Amino acid sequence: MTRSDILRLVGGAVWLLAFSLIAAEKRILRRLRRHGATDAGSAAPLSVSSPLIRWRLDRLLRSGAVVRTTPDHFYLDSEGFARYRRRRRRRAMVVLSVVLPLVVLIWWINTR
Repeated sequence: MTRSDILRLVGGAVWLLAFSLIAAEKRILRRLRRHGATDAGSAAPLSVSSPLIRWRLDRLLRSGAVVRTTPDHFYLDSEGFARYRRRRRRRAMVVLSVVLPLVVLIWWINTR
């Protein structure tokens, strides 16, 4: 197996993980929105069966985007979710500003 094969395999695994994380988060948000869970009075039950969904829910809880009212009832805090999205966009821009120049540099070195 060559180095480029390994890089393709790792790159594919990273993309698969990223898509799975995004899908898990969207599933949580979709359930809460479908139930109209936007404040403590309208908190909805949320069953968490998958470890991936549990991990995303914990992240949303820590960031303040989702709030737990009872052990199994949650609601989507719109202000907390807006802050979460801003931080996530900022983090993505930082990662891109570091990774993109590295990719271009590696490509440039390999084409010489």
